[in-house]
Amino acid sequence: MKDLRSAEDGAAGPGAKADARARIAAVLARQDQSPLSLFICFVSALFLVVMIADGPVHTMAKSLDPTLNATLRRVTEFGNSAWPLGIGLTLLALVAVARRRAQGTAAEELRDFRSCLLLVVFSVAGSGFLASLSKNMIGRMRPSTVPDPNVLEFSVMAFRAGWASFPSGHATTAAACAVALAICAPRLSWAWLSVGLVAALSRALLGVHWLSDCLAGLALGTGFCLLVRRHMENRGHRFVLDPLVLFPALVLAVQALSGALSGLGRPVSAGLLRLWRKLASRRGT
Repeated sequence: MKDLRSAEDGAAGPGAKADARARIAAVLARQDQSPLSLFICFVSALFLVVMIADGPVHTMAKSLDPTLNATLRRVTEFGNSAWPLGIGLTLLALVAVARRRAQGTAAEELRDFRSCLLLVVFSVAGSGFLASLSKNMIGRMRPSTVPDPNVLEFSVMAFRAGWASFPSGHATTAAACAVALAICAPRLSWAWLSVGLVAALSRALLGVHWLSDCLAGLALGTGFCLLVRRHMENRGHRFVLDPLVLFPALVLAVQALSGALSGLGRPVSAGLLRLWRKLASRRGT
C-alpha cells in the first residue's frame, strides 16, 4: 500500500501518470497468488465455517416454518442434475437434426447454441461425477443421519448415502448449471447466479447437508464450469445464447421430421418461421 500511495502522489503530467500506472500494476502483480495458496486459503475458510457456522445453521434449519421448508424443497430441485442433462441432451438432438438443413447465418447461430448446450451438459455431468465420487470417498456424515450429529464425523470410503455429505451434489450441480447459463446469457447472469446460490444453500436450510458441504459444492461446480469453458474456448467455441436462436432450431427440426408428422411438419414449421422473423425484425428496430 505504501508503494501504491507513493506512485499516486508522484503522478504529475502525462508521462508521470503513465509511469505511476506501470508502478501500480507492478505492485498489484506481486500480489498474485499461486493456485496452491488460493486452495489453502479456501480450505482454511471452509474449516472456520465448519467450526463456527455448520452447527448453528443446522439448528436453525430444524426450526424453519413448514411453509418455507416446502418452498425450499421446490427451489432445491434446481440442483437436480436430471433436468439440465435431460433438457440439454434433448436440445442437442434437435440441434443436430436442424444443422443438417441449416445454411449461412442460421448454421452459425445453431453452432453457437450447440456450444452453449455442450457447456451446460459437460459442466453438470463432469462436476456431478466428481462430487459423487469425492463425497463417497470422504464419507462425511450427513446431518440428517442421526438426531444429534457431529460436524466432524467421518467414515472414509463408506459409500453409503448417510455418509456422503461433503461436498453437496445438488449444490455442485446448481453452481455448475447457473455459471454455465450465466456465461451463455450474460444479460441474465445475475438472475441465474442468484437462483444457483439459493438452490445450493437450500440444502443446508433443509437440514440434509452442512453449510460447508454447500460451499464446497459451489466452489467445485463453479471451478469445473470455468475449466470447461476455457477448454472449449481454446477449441474455437463461442457461447451466445439468444432465445430467438431456438426458433430456427425448432423450425428446421420440425421440417426434418415432417414426414414422421404425417404432413403436419411443414405448416407448423412455416408458422414458427414467420413468428421468428417477426420477432427478429422487431428486435432489430
